[in-house]
Amino acid sequence: MKMTFTIHRNMAIMLANILGFQDKIKPERYKFLFTGANKVIKFFKRSFGYTLALALFFTTNMAEARHLKLYTYDIPEVGATQVTYTFDRISGPKAGYESGNPTLHEVEVERTLTKHWLQSFYIDYDYAPASDGNPGINEVSALKTEFNFTFSEKGKQFVDFRLNIELAKAMSNKVTAYGETGMADTAEFRFIFEKNFESFSIVLGPMLVKDIAGPGELGGWTYGYANAILMSISNRVGFGLEFHGSMGEAEDLAFSKRQNHTIVPNLDIAVSKALTISLGAGFPLTGATDDFAFRTAIQYVFGPGGK
Repeated sequence: MKMTFTIHRNMAIMLANILGFQDKIKPERYKFLFTGANKVIKFFKRSFGYTLALALFFTTNMAEARHLKLYTYDIPEVGATQVTYTFDRISGPKAGYESGNPTLHEVEVERTLTKHWLQSFYIDYDYAPASDGNPGINEVSALKTEFNFTFSEKGKQFVDFRLNIELAKAMSNKVTAYGETGMADTAEFRFIFEKNFESFSIVLGPMLVKDIAGPGELGGWTYGYANAILMSISNRVGFGLEFHGSMGEAEDLAFSKRQNHTIVPNLDIAVSKALTISLGAGFPLTGATDDFAFRTAIQYVFGPGGK
């Protein structure tokens, strides 16, 4: 396990050098992160009740990604490549221009390198028509990579734990489909806890996001979550009730009116063993949240598990 952590750490540092983050990401921070995650797993074995309470605490006090993305503990089989296209159409945006219907597109390619390591590379593409005198937006907005780690065989621990570390490089003019300018490069940490019961599963996903480079003043740590209750309707259809939140920086945590909270009913439909289609609708729980988000994703698995 120690050797595996060393390899993962070195890969992260190499990527940081490529993207120009080397002055922001230090080796000792990764060592601490992975060692700490291993200690968390051992702690889970001792007390489920306290673990769940701890996860709920982090969740209610922890900015969501641009897409309403949910991660579970599962990763594809070793050697498999998974390609996902995600499309979000926003109505009544509450940031930037606050008009029009911006659309967010993402293409993600994931490769399972070992049974505990999934590596992802993806491209974000934004589009928004000109509206209310504002110029239209039509651009690649970000390039990203993500290190995904699981720490045990599924079901072997009382609560399964997965850690995702995402590095995002803002592109070109650093403008989003919302018309927000001066976007920074970011690092995102997702802590994914999953507990499977006989007829349903619970996923708790607190996250931390930090600006690490950009054209302007860098923001501090922001907090968010992506949680869900998941269940199977049939052997081909699954239903999930997801909860996504973006709560801003520490000074915003006490002000719910500044925070984004969205509830997303979602259907996953397995068209075949390799092809899955997901359809979701996001509804706001606060006035600062977009009025509506329609989300769809198409996922295809090449290689083991997709034949």
